[in-house]
Amino acid sequence: MEKSEEEKIVIVGGGICGLATALALHRKGLESIVLEKSEKLRATGACIIMQPNGWRALHQLGIASKLRQTALPIQSGHYITVKDGKHTDLLVGCLRRSDLMKTLAEELPPNTVRLGCKVVSIKVDANTSAYSILHLHDGTMLMPRVIIGCDGVNSVVASIVGLNSSRHFSTCAIRGVTHYQTLHPFGTAFYLFDKDGVRLGLLPINHNDVYWFLTRKLTSTDSMVSKDQKLIKESTVEAIKGFPNHITEMINNSDVDSLHLTDQMRYRAPWDLLRTKFCKGTVTLAGDALHAMAPFLAQGGSASLEDAVVLARCLSQNMGIALDPTGMKAARAALDQYAKERKMRVFWLSLETFVVGTMHDTSALLLENHTWYPQHV
Repeated sequence: MEKSEEEKIVIVGGGICGLATALALHRKGLESIVLEKSEKLRATGACIIMQPNGWRALHQLGIASKLRQTALPIQSGHYITVKDGKHTDLLVGCLRRSDLMKTLAEELPPNTVRLGCKVVSIKVDANTSAYSILHLHDGTMLMPRVIIGCDGVNSVVASIVGLNSSRHFSTCAIRGVTHYQTLHPFGTAFYLFDKDGVRLGLLPINHNDVYWFLTRKLTSTDSMVSKDQKLIKESTVEAIKGFPNHITEMINNSDVDSLHLTDQMRYRAPWDLLRTKFCKGTVTLAGDALHAMAPFLAQGGSASLEDAVVLARCLSQNMGIALDPTGMKAARAALDQYAKERKMRVFWLSLETFVVGTMHDTSALLLENHTWYPQHV
């Protein structure tokens, strides 16, 4: 039996962006609910690289100081080409995804997140003041004033807004964590090693744990390998032949349960972001659902946090004004403002990621001509 509920703001997706958006709205005095299809909140991957703009967003959310208590400050970064030992300086930071997810969730009012709620369809009327309708798998109908799609790279909401499907690079990414019984040898520095198109980066989480990631050319067996964490480790060890011994040791000693292989690094084409409106009626997007980026710039998470802060500000500035009985005109004005503020920002980030990713995809050809290109991570 169907039952109907009215909600002001519904967020589809309970990942980092969805929780951050709910918290940003809460800080502005706006209520929302988060629909997460899984039965529990999940943090895919061990850690997330946090850029300075991401830390600024976390500060505005009121949780930066709490997260810094569990994060090891990264004092320096080094890009190293293994063949010639050449160094280039870099600057990044790192957080455990589970710490970030937990902190975001703990700051939300009770019952904000509804687990096990799968959206099966969305009906949007972009030309009238009618509410959009969300149909859930259990027959529930929600009629929110605003729908925010934070449902990731394979977003259901993105198709409603009109964004083209995401594409993928011919590169895969492997991530893991290594625990050292005694202090690890990397201090408070970030390292990125590059050899023959294989790039391995590592970031200390604390004095005993190190988060590492590797990108390499996609192979025909990676889909199978991604399902077996022991095979992931074996393929990683094979990929880093010729790397320094302490790097090989780090991979060999990594926690098997932490290993994750992404065999399709998906992205939203930057020209699609220019040609498409970010909203339809009172439905909009944020995070990977809007601007999925491969991890070459490590800006996906930070840009998603920016989305949350800007979207909440735009909604709070407009929806507090009683422009019409339903508030739909105010909601549209807020989403138009959000789209205007974010479009060029996410376009340039997506374009730079696309260019760097394309260079990564063609690195084998470049290496034949003995050419290398440093990349930001």
